[in-house]
Amino acid sequence: MIVEAPPAAAPAVSRLAVPGTDLEVTVSLENGDLTMALNKANTRVYRVVIEQATMPLENAWLADMFMRDERVRLAELSAEVDEYVGTLNIAQG
Repeated sequence: MIVEAPPAAAPAVSRLAVPGTDLEVTVSLENGDLTMALNKANTRVYRVVIEQATMPLENAWLADMFMRDERVRLAELSAEVDEYVGTLNIAQG
């Protein structure tokens, strides 16, 4: 007897292009994981994945005490990319 798994649900995806900028935010939910990505000039510069985002959260009223809050400095990312590119040896191919 062959038992087939039920078909996976298609991921839910939403995109927001920020007017007047080269920024786009994409949010997707797939298999219970929520992914949020920031693109600048059609290049992904930041992504966060919240695993098991759809599971019930016990004591949700306390969750804000443990909330993650990050600041991403795009200028620092740009400097890291420039530094990396400077170390590449184009002659090596």
